[in-house]
Order: sequence, then C-alpha cells, then structure tokens
Amino acid sequence: HFAMTNWFYKYKWSEPATQIAVLAERGYDSVMLSLKDDPKRWKMLPAYLAAMKKHNIRLAAIHARFYIEDGTYPQVIKDNLPLLKGTKVVLIPSVGSRKKMDRRDPKAVEMAVKILREMSDDAKKHGLGGVAPYMHIGNWIETIDDNLRIAQAVDRPNVGVMFHLHHWQAVGNRDNDKLRAALIKAKPYLMIVVSQGTDKDKATHKIVGEGSFDMVPLARTLREMDYQGPLGTMGYTQTGDIPAKLK
Repeated sequence: HFAMTNWFYKYKWSEPATQIAVLAERGYDSVMLSLKDDPKRWKMLPAYLAAMKKHNIRLAAIHARFYIEDGTYPQVIKDNLPLLKGTKVVLIPSVGSRKKMDRRDPKAVEMAVKILREMSDDAKKHGLGGVAPYMHIGNWIETIDDNLRIAQAVDRPNVGVMFHLHHWQAVGNRDNDKLRAALIKAKPYLMIVVSQGTDKDKATHKIVGEGSFDMVPLARTLREMDYQGPLGTMGYTQTGDIPAKLK
C-alpha cells in the first residue's frame, strides 16, 4: 500500500529523504509523489528516488498536471521521464481547462485526448506503468465517469482511470450501491485507488480509521473485483505528528 506525499505538505516538505524514511518506518511499501507541474517539486525527484532505493520503497505513482488548452503537457515533466525509466510508475495527471471548457464539448475532448495520447506514447517509450488522470472536484476531469469516458476515447492499453474516494464524495456522492456500480463499471480501466478517513454525510479529510464513513463496502467491492493495483491513502490538510498518523 502507498501513501501520497501530500501527507508532508506541512511536515518536512523540503526533505524528501525524511519523508521516505518515515513511510518505510511506518510500513508502507510504495509512494505516490505529489509533484504536479511545479518545477521546484520536480527538482526533488532525484532525492526521492535515492531515498526510495535506500529504503526499498516502490514508486507507485506521480501526481502530475496539465491544461487541455496548452496542446501538450509541461516540459518539466517530459524532462524528468528518463529518470523514471523502467519504474512502472503510473502518471496521474490532473487535467484542467484554463477556459473552463465544457467536459463534453467535442473540441475539449479532442484536446484532452491528444495530450493523453502523447503522454501514453512517452510512458510506453520510458517503460512506465501507464497514465490514469486524477479525478478531482473542479478539474476538467472531475468524476470517475469523466475519467472512464476519456480513457475510452483515448483508447490506449496503458491509459486508464483512478478512483479517489474523497473526490467521489466531494461532488455529492454518498450511496454505497452507487460506489460499487461505479467501480464495477470502471474495472477494465482501473489502475489506482486512493482513500482516506471521511464521514458518511459529507466529504472530509480524516485519517484511515476515523470518521463515520463505512469503509467495508469499498474494501468488499475491491475484493470482489479482484483488484490487484495500487491502493493508497492521502493526507491532504493533515498537520501535527504526521509519523504517528501514518499508522
């Protein structure tokens, strides 16, 4: 199981080696780096990779970002792909629209598909695990249905979808039957799952084991699907004793 490095936004954020050492000590076997399209964050990649090698931690995924109007994805990401060669890491790009184009606008879909196919080609060239856009409230790809629809339009074997419990809730979802149906529908494309503690009546940022949301149906559905991909937790907004919270 992995942890996202957004756990460390307010704890040792400028110390990649410390972050990885904490995850190793807490029993995590992999990590998802929150680098987005920020050159300062991508400069930390060599330090992250060195620490992962030292602690035998696998790089499961990288949270990246692009905007469909740009016609391509950021050069800072492209420049770092050689460092990732053969890692099987999955790129998880947040897909935004600077002009807030409609998610079903054929032109917008064409623009997104073009960039995702380019990213797909580059991922294959460098021996990466694939591409699965980040479903995130407010993004152009916001829901798991958006994610699935675009993955089907891209039509590449190394382009799939992610499921993120917080952002599934954040757009108003509450029903466990609907959750199961969404995951079953996405099964052929599902590459990565992110969860966290939350509440049943509202999307909240809590640690696993806290909150009133029952995680059992989610776990049961993933088991029923025989999901074998990365499963991890985010720590966005977490403060205080982060090592203790990463239990």
